Amino acid sequence: METVNDTLSVWKEEGTRLIQPRIDVFRSLIDQTKNLVEKHQYDAAAVYAEIAACYTLYQHCGIFVSTELEHILLTIGQKAIQQSNSINKNILLPKNPKNILHVATVVGSIGGHSRMIWRWIQQDADRSHSLVLTRQDQKEVPKIMKEAVANSQGKIYSLRDSIGHLVSRAKQLRQIAASADLVVLHTSCEDVIPIIAFANKEQSPPIILLNHADHFFWLGVSISDIVANLRESGMYLSQERRGVEAKRNVILPIILPPIHRTLTRIEAKNKLGIDENNILLLSIARSLKYRSMDGVNFAEAHIPLLERHKQAILVVIGPGVREDWSQAIQQAQGRIIVLEEREDTSTFYQAADIYVDSFPFISNTSLLEAGSYGIPLVSRYPFDSDLCSILGADMPGLSGNLMRVKDIEEYTAVLSHLIEDEAFRLSIGEATRKKIAEIHRENWQQALENLYSLAIHVPRVTLSSVSVDEQFLGEPDVFFPYFFEHKNFDIDWLFHTRFGIMPIDERLHLWIRFVRKYGFSRFTRFSWLSTLFPEWMYIKLKKMVFG
Repeated sequence: METVNDTLSVWKEEGTRLIQPRIDVFRSLIDQTKNLVEKHQYDAAAVYAEIAACYTLYQHCGIFVSTELEHILLTIGQKAIQQSNSINKNILLPKNPKNILHVATVVGSIGGHSRMIWRWIQQDADRSHSLVLTRQDQKEVPKIMKEAVANSQGKIYSLRDSIGHLVSRAKQLRQIAASADLVVLHTSCEDVIPIIAFANKEQSPPIILLNHADHFFWLGVSISDIVANLRESGMYLSQERRGVEAKRNVILPIILPPIHRTLTRIEAKNKLGIDENNILLLSIARSLKYRSMDGVNFAEAHIPLLERHKQAILVVIGPGVREDWSQAIQQAQGRIIVLEEREDTSTFYQAADIYVDSFPFISNTSLLEAGSYGIPLVSRYPFDSDLCSILGADMPGLSGNLMRVKDIEEYTAVLSHLIEDEAFRLSIGEATRKKIAEIHRENWQQALENLYSLAIHVPRVTLSSVSVDEQFLGEPDVFFPYFFEHKNFDIDWLFHTRFGIMPIDERLHLWIRFVRKYGFSRFTRFSWLSTLFPEWMYIKLKKMVFG
């Protein structure tokens, strides 16, 4: 029978083969971007830079940072946007910043990334917080985010609706930031706008980058005075693979709101229609975080446990209908319940006896939320070395209490112990709750104050040298094709989805190339409009038609 080690060995060998040629594609995109810069076609160059970043984000190339790409974007910002003599942020920086500008690509009602922003604003109540969205309509902003910003006397700015392309959006961002004491980047990994906007560091406020996607390639090292990592493994990767200096590389725990039980465990089970004698195992994450390993999917991995403990049931929130889980669900005879994504998860957490992490893509935010209710936490870590720690669950507040196991056999044994030993289950759950509360709530504001102070006082960052990006073909890189990537990746899709932010001449050039390659089948009724019109105009036309 194939083991975890066998699978990882195969993945390691095949991953090396898959990743190796990708760097050539990435370098080709870099060369195209450089060529456009040399021709002073800065708007087109900015889009090609974003496509290059997207490529290595979706098709890991063995790099976590590109000094070449960041240098190109700095060049665009320095040449395409004139410096303003009226902005000189670094002369009189306040010792205690009062006006904080958060910059995000998009925000939503589901996901730890957006929650971090509005909870940050709510907690840091003595300051004014504004939010710039580089790729989202204000109408799509969650109500709780709008209220948090408004209550702090801040504003929300949407760059997407304005006329112009990426460079003009970057210029807007620079102008908005002129009144900020400090900027916090929460942007998506591929977002080029902040680097272009803050290319002139002498005229930029101090910048903190929140490393919310620490396991991926991302842009922003060259302009970030401080990188605020959410966990130790992310901080290690920032220093070792992104070249972030130790003095600029810190931890900022995820902020969690006060969590108080409104229901006892038995009351919550009754509310959900679960027998109070059942032991409820709970897991909550997006569908993409649950994949098969060794030919065994997440539901199947629990069959041995459920067969051993007839009182145990498993509830998984997020995946929804999964055809590949149907056999295990049928075999469990109603003791595996799978639900769609939902926001009202509090009752499920309060009913749970044990929390099991998503696999193979972990969910630290869900672990913290579950642990805050005093639930013991179990997560799988199938690797033999700490080199892959970025792929495993770790977070301040979890150390010493989170139970990490290697394989299904150990997983089943640990869960069995928790099911059979109620005293142990309750004690480790309570220890987890106390530690999370201390780090992620009670002491969080002080951690933030320390972060602000460091950002104000550390010398502004500079991109000291530009070298050819060196590909790395070891762990954890070689596992990325199996953990994070879509199998049917299409590079033309990257171009297609960015037609609207291309300048007119490049858009027409690409449109003709696509028609010659695919005919007209590539374009649906609405994508005709999105490819022929600039994005800002398409948005306005769509609003006129649909409201």
